Amino acid sequence: MRTCKEVSKLVSESLDHELSLWQRLGLWIHLSMCKFCRRYRKDLLHIHHEIQQRALAIEEDIINSEEKLSDNSRERIKSLLESQQ
Repeated sequence: MRTCKEVSKLVSESLDHELSLWQRLGLWIHLSMCKFCRRYRKDLLHIHHEIQQRALAIEEDIINSEEKLSDNSRERIKSLLESQQ
């Protein structure tokens, strides 16, 4: 059986890539018996989800702010940048 330290590392790795069958099996066995690691996994998944949602919101804000810039303003900014080069 895996230790809590090993499981916490696997839980974190599982957010980045798919685990092997043996890793997933070991993780599942440990999580079925350890409420602390289940809670850690739940919290980590929540944090991961929130970060993804906020990143998407920031990205959307950036896109929306670019759309609000008038053509005239874009040309003035472009001219200023070109004159400084």
